[in-house]
Amino acid sequence: MKWLLVLCSCWLGHWCLGQNLVPNSGFEEFNRCPTSFSTDPKHFGPNQWNSPTIGTPDYFNKCSIGENGVPRNWAGVSYAHSGVGYSGIYAWNNKTGNYREYIQCKLKEPLKNRASYYIEFYYRISSYSVYAIDRIGLALSDSAVWVRRDNCLEITPVFSEKKKLETLTNGWQRASAQITARGGEQFLIIGNFSDNESTENTKIDYREGKSPMLGGSAYYYIDDILVSPIDDAPVIDSVSLDSLPAIRPNEVYILKHIHFPFNSYELLPSSFQELDALIAILKKNPQWKVNLSGHTDDQGSDDYNLVLSANRAKSVGNYLLQNGVQGDRILTQGFGKQKPLHDGNDEQARMLNRRVEAKFID
Repeated sequence: MKWLLVLCSCWLGHWCLGQNLVPNSGFEEFNRCPTSFSTDPKHFGPNQWNSPTIGTPDYFNKCSIGENGVPRNWAGVSYAHSGVGYSGIYAWNNKTGNYREYIQCKLKEPLKNRASYYIEFYYRISSYSVYAIDRIGLALSDSAVWVRRDNCLEITPVFSEKKKLETLTNGWQRASAQITARGGEQFLIIGNFSDNESTENTKIDYREGKSPMLGGSAYYYIDDILVSPIDDAPVIDSVSLDSLPAIRPNEVYILKHIHFPFNSYELLPSSFQELDALIAILKKNPQWKVNLSGHTDDQGSDDYNLVLSANRAKSVGNYLLQNGVQGDRILTQGFGKQKPLHDGNDEQARMLNRRVEAKFID
């Protein structure tokens, strides 16, 4: 007998995580191609985005024939995290006055009371920025923010990435969090919400500012913002590993509550309870091995789905390894979209096809 434990795992962002509520989340759409840095908040170019203060965030796109191109622009050299566009903000300045820039957008719909959401954005220090800081955050508001000043916004972010921001590899970094909404939040703002006294800064000694402003500032690129509801998929009758009366070898179990961010194979903390149940079974049966297989739906290319499914199975295997299961007891493989449970291409069929399976071998 085969028990089907329904997977809730965000394969390609449609299962577990719902739609992205952030419009123009990768800054690909614009009303005018940028030519230079902004001197007026009204000049900020990407559609659906604006400045909530008189600070002047910047827009960069491959279309630019001026100083705001991608990958090369007046602030540094960087390809977009995805696509051909991104935004840029001064997140800290060593002068008095706490100069800050922020970017703001209206979500596609307000957040729901007590609903869970996954939030993510990517940031990267510009290569001509002489300083790095230890934080960058994201705030949510019920109404649009507009203030006639350019210093710190007096808003508490829903989360702030507080760590020494990467300065050496100069790569894109991911900031992410899971939140529970109080309801009604419909505007998103990204920037540094702490004053100079609270913000730790680091001077990058080997860099020289390409302009007086960059020479005394921390400047960051921003790309690919995600706000997505969690667990908004239809409820399907299922049980978890720890609720089954017996687990048998040589049968396939489809793991429930294994969560990944959109387009990623990094496990979310909400996966750990189910994975701990899997570990308990293996410790109770020390002679067993486990074969973990990843599967996707029919969307996307064969090669992409094959790699993604394999990496997600490996992530589950790595969690077991880090929690005391010997490596020679763990087998992982990815099948992409080769082995669907259902042949249909509607969302119900796709949800059942996006899964991680565990087979115990005695």
